Formats: sequence, structure tokens, C-alpha cells
Amino acid sequence: MVLLSDADRSEVTLSRLAEDLALLNALGVRLVLIQSTRKAIDAYIQETGQHSAYHGPRRITDESLLDTISDLAGRYRLEFRGLFVRAEHRNRGNTPLISGSFVTAKPLGVHEGVDHKLTGSVRRVDSEAIQDQLNLGAVVYLDHLAHSPAGQLYNLASEEVATEAAMALHADKLILMGETATCIDSDGQAISELALPELSAVVPMQTQEMQRRLYAAERAIRGGVSRAHVLDASSDGAILTELMTTSGTGTLITAQPVATVRQARFDDLAGLLHLLAPLEAVGALVHRSREKLEAEIDHFSVCEQDGRILGSSALYPLDQGVAELAALAVDPDKSHQSIGSRLLQHIEAEAKEQGIHTLFVLTTLASDWFKERGFIQVAVDELPSNRQALYNYQRNSLILKKQI
Repeated sequence: MVLLSDADRSEVTLSRLAEDLALLNALGVRLVLIQSTRKAIDAYIQETGQHSAYHGPRRITDESLLDTISDLAGRYRLEFRGLFVRAEHRNRGNTPLISGSFVTAKPLGVHEGVDHKLTGSVRRVDSEAIQDQLNLGAVVYLDHLAHSPAGQLYNLASEEVATEAAMALHADKLILMGETATCIDSDGQAISELALPELSAVVPMQTQEMQRRLYAAERAIRGGVSRAHVLDASSDGAILTELMTTSGTGTLITAQPVATVRQARFDDLAGLLHLLAPLEAVGALVHRSREKLEAEIDHFSVCEQDGRILGSSALYPLDQGVAELAALAVDPDKSHQSIGSRLLQHIEAEAKEQGIHTLFVLTTLASDWFKERGFIQVAVDELPSNRQALYNYQRNSLILKKQI
């Protein structure tokens, strides 16, 4: 399920998008496309000097504006059909792009005293008819215009059409393309993964356009869709990169975190060695041979996503109620996903279960990161005697302590 934005209507961008969708279709991915014309409508209103009334986030559509939207939607449909046919021909395919009366509308009517006129919402999605077309190998194309049972045409929100269709079809994924690639955090940094419990804190930091996509993603996931992705419409290869790589290019939204933290197993050894080697090479971590890592695997926890080890941490008891946090490492491509914080929280919870009240950590590079999370710097003589005896003065690691 893909919501196509009209944020970038250049022929180059649209041609590449059509090529990517044709490739996904050839690989067996069943596609339902929903076209948005919001940017074009805004541009038309601005150029003609018309007034566009809103009630909350919904545009109020009169007959004149509906005529314009119908023209835009028809033009976009024909333009994309031509690009898709060309992409199919280049890939020696002949998949049809099917559009039709798959969505039934209902009027929004009068709400809070405001007549929404010809602005409507989704009454029903004919999921069986769409599924029949998908089973025949077609790609289904929807726009945000739909008739009511009385035959009246209504303008719907494209995000609503995408969400309702995704839920009706029990889609695996809902991809929402738009003006920007990712959500941002309070520091303006890109967020590549979000779970539903985190959304409420993140939404106020986003643009209105991104907020619409996030609300649609949240509703879809609560309605049974496994994953939603927000992507940049103008980014070349965004869909392929998002779906076929672990790092992706946009923000993935799920009901629960995709990357899970768990106890390490022997079959994680190869992934752990691959993760730790670069940090050991620059001296950030003490080198551990495969044999040593295998012998100490019970001390390790890992953060895993889709079979790939993205982070690690280890807990070594030192004395009564005291332990060392070691080997905290995160894949550099995932450093913005708060994996380090999740691993630390996991270790702290595990330590408490074992009756540990004090954590030590030795670090050469990350002292500030640990201080931000409640650790304080201490001298070597505060370490338990058994750990003091192993302290490497050549490394001169800083020692930090936290009461948990």
C-alpha cells in the first residue's frame, strides 16, 4: 500500500518511482497505489487567488473546487499510467494498472456548525474487488475522489483513503510518501524507527504535513497493519532502499520496537564479532577473541533486528551487589535509534534482578554519554579490589559509577 505524494512532480522523479514500483511488482510485491493532489490544489488556489476554507485539518470543497480537483486527479492518473506502462515495457512486463470504483464515500456533512459541502470520508473499501485484481497480477491505482451510493462525488483525504484501504486489505505495509524523509527528534536529528508508545512525544515536533502522515500511520497500525513507513517523495530509490535494507531511508513506525533486546546466544557470535571488531580496532573496546567471546556469551545481551545484530552489552558481576557494564556497542548506521539507551536500560533491569545495586563502566570515548545517563566519574580505588587488579593503566580508561 503506497500513498504517492505530489510533492515532486518532475518527470525524472516520477519515472524513477514508476521503475521502482514496476520492479517491486515483478518481484511479487502486490501494490495498491493512492495518489494525493494536495500540493497541486494548494498551488492552484494560490495562483488563482481563490479562498480555501478549512475546518480543522479538512479542506472544505465546493463545486468549483471539486471540478478542479477532478481535473487534477484525472491528469495525474493518466500521467502516471503512461510512466508505469513505459517502465513495464522496459522491464519486459505487461502488468495492468487498474483504477475503478473501489472506494465508496459518504459526506462529512455539518460538523460543529460548519457545512463541509463536497468534502467526504470513506464509507467502504471494496477489498474483495481490489484483492481480485491483485490476484490477477494487476497493480491497483486509487485516488482521493469517490462517489457516495447516491452518485455524488466527494473529495476525500488521501491519507484516509490509504489508511482505510490498508486496513481493509490487511496490508503488510503502508508507505506514506511526502515532502520529507523522516521524523525528527528534539535536536532536529532524523528518527529511523518509532514505536506507537513514542509517537505522542514526537508528533508535536513535526511539520503539519508529517503529522498527517503519522496520524495515518498510527491509525493503520492500530487497525492491524504491521508496519508503516514515511518516505521522501523526491528521494531516488527511497522505496527500494527502505524495503530492502536494514538502515532504510525514512522512518519506520511499528506497534512495538522492531529491534528487540534479548540474551545473547551462541549463534550470535558471528554478528557480535562483526559488530565489535571496528570498535576494538580503534581501541574503544578491549579485544575479545572468538574463544573468549564464546566462553563469556552468557554475560552478553544483544539488540537484534531482522536477524542482524545492531548492538551489544555485557554484565560482569564483580563483588557483592557490584557489577561492570562492558562491551556496550551500537552499529554506527543505527546510532540514532536509541539502541544504546535501550541496552543500558536492559542491563540495569537485569542487574536489579540479580541484586546488584552499583554499576561500574570503563570507557575511553563515551564518558559524556554515560554521565548524561546518571553515571559519575570516580577514581580507580573505588573499583572492587578484584577489578582494580585488572585495570590497564596504559589504556587509562575513565571509570564511571552509577547506583541503580
